[in-house]
Amino acid sequence: MKKITVLVVLLALMLSLSGCGNSVSVGGFSSKYFNSDAYDAAVQELMTHFDSLGGCTPKKIGYAGDKTVKEEAEARGLAPERIIVLTSTFETDGTSREDGLESNKTYEDYQWILTRENSSALFWEIREQG
Repeated sequence: MKKITVLVVLLALMLSLSGCGNSVSVGGFSSKYFNSDAYDAAVQELMTHFDSLGGCTPKKIGYAGDKTVKEEAEARGLAPERIIVLTSTFETDGTSREDGLESNKTYEDYQWILTRENSSALFWEIREQG
């Protein structure tokens, strides 16, 4: 039942992230650290960030996995429930960029590290990318 619920939530999220002829594929996930609400909130924060970047078209977003989260949490001295690592595939257009990204490039397996205040907060903040 839990897998069906997560699948339904992800399908709804994918539909809500489709627009202007572009569709973002959001990968499913399984985690001992996060529930679907936390994952959905992190994905939504990343989508908001893409909107603010301009000239970037996200194609795919996924969860890097519990092992990666645990490693990043240990490196930062945080509980694993307070940090999430997402991966993405996205394209940049030909406009001049001042954000460190190259124009006219497809980025694959690009990592985003997001943190939150505590393990129950749904507000995520992007801390690192690359």
